[in-house]
Amino acid sequence: MAKLHTNFTGPTKLVPQVDQDIDRYITAHPDGNFDEVLKADDRWPVFYHLSDMRAGLLGWYDLSPQAEVLEIGAGFGALTGQLADMAAHVTVMEHSLFRARSLAKRWTERENLDVYAGDLLDMPFRRRFDLITLIDVLPRLAGGSAELTPYVDYLRALQEYLTPHGRILLAMDNRLGLKFFCGARDSYSGEPFGGLSAAPSEGHIFTQAEIRAVLKAADYPYVRFYYPLPDYRLPQLIFSDAHLPGANVGDGLIPYDPTSDTRVLSETYLYRYIVTNGLFPQMANSFLVECAQQPREQPGADFISLAADREPACNIATCVKGRETVTKRPLVAAGEKGLRRLEENMTALKARGLNVVPLEIKNGVAQMPFCEFPVLSDWLKEREKSEQARVRTVFDRLRAAILQASPPAPDELNFMRDLALGADWGVVLKRVYVNMVPDNIFYDDGRLIFFNQGLTLENCPARYVMFLALYESAAELERLDLLDELKQHFDLAELWELFVAEQQKFVEAWRRYDVYHKFYDWAEMDPRRMVKNRQILQIIGNE
Repeated sequence: MAKLHTNFTGPTKLVPQVDQDIDRYITAHPDGNFDEVLKADDRWPVFYHLSDMRAGLLGWYDLSPQAEVLEIGAGFGALTGQLADMAAHVTVMEHSLFRARSLAKRWTERENLDVYAGDLLDMPFRRRFDLITLIDVLPRLAGGSAELTPYVDYLRALQEYLTPHGRILLAMDNRLGLKFFCGARDSYSGEPFGGLSAAPSEGHIFTQAEIRAVLKAADYPYVRFYYPLPDYRLPQLIFSDAHLPGANVGDGLIPYDPTSDTRVLSETYLYRYIVTNGLFPQMANSFLVECAQQPREQPGADFISLAADREPACNIATCVKGRETVTKRPLVAAGEKGLRRLEENMTALKARGLNVVPLEIKNGVAQMPFCEFPVLSDWLKEREKSEQARVRTVFDRLRAAILQASPPAPDELNFMRDLALGADWGVVLKRVYVNMVPDNIFYDDGRLIFFNQGLTLENCPARYVMFLALYESAAELERLDLLDELKQHFDLAELWELFVAEQQKFVEAWRRYDVYHKFYDWAEMDPRRMVKNRQILQIIGNE
């Protein structure tokens, strides 16, 4: 059972109503499933502290099962349970007595958890840790002071708590983050344009140069920057200097903003410019910084793709290390089931004679070799209209692979049959792999190599998977004047709108729109409001 220590707390402070509500939700849901809460309560603090989407920030990180972890400023413990599952023991330091009690209650079944209410440096506490995490802690340490000395002193003091090869992870916003230039409010002052102004606030938003200066002055010679997108709070992609994004990074990203009323520009559109001009490390929205006094014994991941907004079995982190290995780690317990399902599917596809990236699960982690070939969706982006014949051939090969992937099923078992009685559904397969689309296929000069085939449907028309391949490539196929032609070629024209509706239903369930509906509302930043805000600025400027 988790142990709560309250010997070092200060006077009790007024507890905000939203904190009281979060504690009430934790009490009412001892199983840790807050889906019903997130469906009904759309406040940002509730989502931030209780959503599984937080799991992506640290769930991918290499951590020994024997590791001792110190989590400073854990809040209501959104990351604590995950750390306890990854490490031998977790010690939490939470300044708020109310939150510390709630956190201990939330993770009461964890035998390897000690929760201390109070401030670390105020305690006669002398243990050493392999990892210390400070998630949105450093900016608040000195009450928003722009003077860097307090931050240097604090980080230097933490050296007493690190093992010789121990590491610290710091997560924070970037004062020069692209979202702030687009008019986003910062989380400390609530002012638009964030720390770009000199408005006083409760937290100091650092630049990359400032963080480097602080860590150098605090005697941490080994520093590595990671760049979570859209930010460290709800990350979807995490880059490093060893693996920076391409110009199209905004295409697959879902930026969000719970307070988007002051936005004047879309950051999605602007990513291509900061990337192509070499400004991404300086203008990423936030940082995850690893620092240490000794070099790493083993290199860490260079790029991480996170699926933390999916059905639990699909909540998996994909980590690329150099040009050597790719690993997949579950972000929640159900993700282990998803990995086993992925392994089974890849084995089944190989048995059917298809080319697949080999995958093996060891100690709960799936391992694959790095593949040098381009992903088919990227290959399509490089094609010209003069290469239409090559593109047609590739999609013909894909259709053949879809049919090869499974034996046929009787037409009467078609699960879509009642959606359009009498329709020509074509061949129905016992199992279709809905990820047999260009984003999950490597292309080697005519050879299709499949990966990430974790999702399936039973007794489904093969044409539905062919539709998905065209639908997800629609922009490039339209550019090549091929979309309508391929619809006809694969007998999809009559079924197209029906398949679109079915795909939307599938995505809604897979991405859990019913639970995460508010996140997707926050992602729908109104471009008309941005135009209006720019017009307001123009009027003010003319005055």
